[in-house]
Amino acid sequence: MIGIILFVIGVVLAMVLIGFSVYADFESTLFDLTNGVNRSIRSIKCPVFLSSQETGNLSAVIKNPEDRTQELVIQASISNRDLILLQEFQENISIAPYEAKQLKWEVEPPDAAYGHLILAKVIVMDVALNPSHRGSCGIIILKLPDGMKGWELFWIIFVLSGIGILSGIIRWWKYGRPNSNRGLEATRSLFGLGGLAVIGLVSITLSFWELAAGAFYIGLLLMGVLIPHFLIKK
Repeated sequence: MIGIILFVIGVVLAMVLIGFSVYADFESTLFDLTNGVNRSIRSIKCPVFLSSQETGNLSAVIKNPEDRTQELVIQASISNRDLILLQEFQENISIAPYEAKQLKWEVEPPDAAYGHLILAKVIVMDVALNPSHRGSCGIIILKLPDGMKGWELFWIIFVLSGIGILSGIIRWWKYGRPNSNRGLEATRSLFGLGGLAVIGLVSITLSFWELAAGAFYIGLLLMGVLIPHFLIKK
């Protein structure tokens, strides 16, 4: 029973964290309406959470995979209290062959649209100003205790979730008769839900929000099936 409780707490924390991250990044894709761009910037980074008293950074790593120097124009757009008045920043950069440059832009809670969500996008253009790459991300503004940072909250939830899932599975495997008929059902369910939670957590840290969204929604569906099954079945 202790193992099950620990596991449930871990999965719930993971789903909350993944859900917030997916929500913010999905909203940012609606904010990013650039046409004619086939490739995404996976290296664009935003914090998932930002304290209402904190300043954060939007960052992007721009890579040159070719054997010639590239002259690029980088445009960053950040919400400015709403989705109509945008803050736009433009930089001209030169990147040597096979090198990369990291660019950063400051974001603050007053930038949030809807009062709680900062939306940002980065577009990479060549010298002819033709968009070639784009990326977007979202940041959720929270009222946190004084002195607490958004990244601290993120990693607290992340670590507690991992501890809950891992310790729950270990205790179940050791004490929960995992190979009995009904126990085997529960074991498979634990590993399935735990695996989805881990995939989602890893995905949000690597900026693969689409994969995280898939893990999140499949996890919710699986929970919706398993909870009635184990509560009703004798």
